[in-house]
Amino acid sequence: MQALPSSPSPEKKSLSDIFNKFAEDAVERFPHLKGQLLVVNMDEKKVYAKDIDTQKTGLTKQTALDYISKHPLTKAMEQDKGMSSAATRDEKRNLKLVFMNESVSPAERDNVSKETEQHLLYVMDHELAHTAIKDGFSKDVKSAYDYNILLGESVADAYAQIRHYQRFGVDDYANNKYVSPAGRAENFILGGDSVHFTSFVLDAINKLKHEIDFDSLTPQQTADLARRFALEYMPPKRVVQDLSWSFAPVRNAFRRNPADGIKALADKTLDPNADYYTFKFGSMWLRGLLEMDAFPDGRPINLPKPYLDDLSSKLKDREEKFEKKGLLFDMPTVQKPKPPAAGNVAKFNGFKSAA
Repeated sequence: MQALPSSPSPEKKSLSDIFNKFAEDAVERFPHLKGQLLVVNMDEKKVYAKDIDTQKTGLTKQTALDYISKHPLTKAMEQDKGMSSAATRDEKRNLKLVFMNESVSPAERDNVSKETEQHLLYVMDHELAHTAIKDGFSKDVKSAYDYNILLGESVADAYAQIRHYQRFGVDDYANNKYVSPAGRAENFILGGDSVHFTSFVLDAINKLKHEIDFDSLTPQQTADLARRFALEYMPPKRVVQDLSWSFAPVRNAFRRNPADGIKALADKTLDPNADYYTFKFGSMWLRGLLEMDAFPDGRPINLPKPYLDDLSSKLKDREEKFEKKGLLFDMPTVQKPKPPAAGNVAKFNGFKSAA
């Protein structure tokens, strides 16, 4: 591990610039983390912190480097490059830790692209939320597949999405390879990752993004809103179980051939007999794939354009009905009588009555 970096030249936005600013902003937004937050960039082997409270943590800037070099997560990430990020706490030292294990090309380290910056900030915001927001760390977790983990992941994803809109605007698509309604849906069904199934939460934020004044939210309101979205839209345990079972045929089709998987997903989602949760889940996954014209990992969808255009049209029509009826989707509702047409009125003894 290298010594804590100094601020880079303001002429370029380097990795150090991005990580330094994030560490500084984090403790400004969450004062209770002051002196106790370390942000670790495994790619550079650097540790970032606004400051370190020696009295609370027992660490200095130099001893923090030794502490991180011996931390179990450091060893785990060195051995597993697929472990992209993590957040943890050290209760004994009163520390909150954010680990990043994202590789950035050497050519970008002194001049980071917008896409790379957005991705790094999105992931760091996610991990920060785990450490800083109420319910960010899930409680009573008995295994890596425990449903209770989902609340913490929902809070973290919601916070990352909201912060993306605050930084880059609501019209900037958060095209993150890990976090999106379609990406989380795909990982849930194809990867069995039920504890990161935050698609309903992210979709709800996206649908309300033009109604929220993100720029006017205080840091506390931002955190509260993320938690509110998580608690309101996180699917119940039974729904998660049912969807995993119901979409098993789609999972099998994807494993045979991605094109077959798209067709199976479309058939499942657009089935006239699809229930509320089947359509809600399938539509956000299918919509994401059609809008990106690619899988979340960037692979192209190799299906004829007329077929995909037809799918988009059918999905749009059904989504409009879904949005209109909401929870009463596919349920009979009372048909309100239509008012008489204009001009179809006759006078009778000074009163007006329908003809």
